[in-house]
Amino acid sequence: MIISIPYEGYVNSRLGTFYAPKFIRTYSECIETYSNYFNRSLEEVDYFDIGDIKISHSLNNDETIGELYNTLKSIVVSKEKRYIFIGGDHSITIACFWALKSLYKNLIYIHLDAHADCHNLYCGQKYSHASVLRRISEENVCISVGVRTWDDFEKSYFFSRIINIELNNLDKLLDYVRGYVYLSVDMDFFDPSISCAVSNPNSNGATFQDYIKILNILSNERVVGFDVVELNPLLDYPSFKTTILAAEVIREFMLSSR
Repeated sequence: MIISIPYEGYVNSRLGTFYAPKFIRTYSECIETYSNYFNRSLEEVDYFDIGDIKISHSLNNDETIGELYNTLKSIVVSKEKRYIFIGGDHSITIACFWALKSLYKNLIYIHLDAHADCHNLYCGQKYSHASVLRRISEENVCISVGVRTWDDFEKSYFFSRIINIELNNLDKLLDYVRGYVYLSVDMDFFDPSISCAVSNPNSNGATFQDYIKILNILSNERVVGFDVVELNPLLDYPSFKTTILAAEVIREFMLSSR
């Protein structure tokens, strides 16, 4: 099931991620349905896109994320489905993960991102895009891949509480992943040379081949939740190559496990 959440907290910089679901759907028409990596087509997969969830845009980001969680709990009700969420900024992941956690008690969170996202508070908000990994890791096993920048006050928490895997050592994922998984892809996980239309780009990022390797490693696990966040299509004109990349990221996930 595909669920899009066009929400962007007021604390985000260079606004525009709330347009991402609309643009991803539009520019997904530019790519084929077939994956050369997994030798399958979307025509072989049963899926349903329920469209956008309507949520209020309160100035209080924490209240909005709480409202989103309550809405998702009424949608995420079946273990027979895998759930794909399209943001929006990264704060939506907190609500999406919590909603799935109500179905899967031992849910592992994997964080593909350039940033540590371990702020305790960001602009006075607990549930911001800069606090995703902090909030989820307080009660759950969390693995980060590709993180390459952090504030000095995040560093101690990040390296003491998070399992961190470098891009040149992706096989280490096999040592930690068992059972049910939630995979979150912030588009700044990728190098700006292929993913420039993000609010906070950071150099020396992942390649698409790194992403495919991660999907291959996880293909034998139960990845029950997945999201793509932080695409800013307003920064993607005229090529919209980052938007197309986001569509490819979703396609490859959908075809990576049977």
